Amino acid sequence: MTPFDIARSYIGTTEGPGLENNPVILEMYGSVGHDWVEHDSVAWCAAFVGHCLERAGIRSTRKLTARSYLDWGVPVETADARQGDIGIIPRGRSSWQGHVFFIDRIEGAWVWGLGGNQS
Repeated sequence: MTPFDIARSYIGTTEGPGLENNPVILEMYGSVGHDWVEHDSVAWCAAFVGHCLERAGIRSTRKLTARSYLDWGVPVETADARQGDIGIIPRGRSSWQGHVFFIDRIEGAWVWGLGGNQS
């Protein structure tokens, strides 16, 4: 299975209600070397991408920051991106601010993504 196929299998995964934690999300942290994370409220988009890559037999950055994927793989222009490529959206000025996801499709100026910790 590709990382994108694996990502699809997690559609609908959400954080636990209230103080509860979703064990599936906690497993994602652990699969990228962060089993110390105890709460699913910690931003988990990078853990999600990393988990899907690792399950497909591809080494991830094993970091919990979205921007860590800026230095991973081979950059492509948005217009040349294909389904399953990784997209990164920086936010703010800090290195930890951002979002990482798998590209589903591109329609004009719109990029459709599949990721963890997103709706």
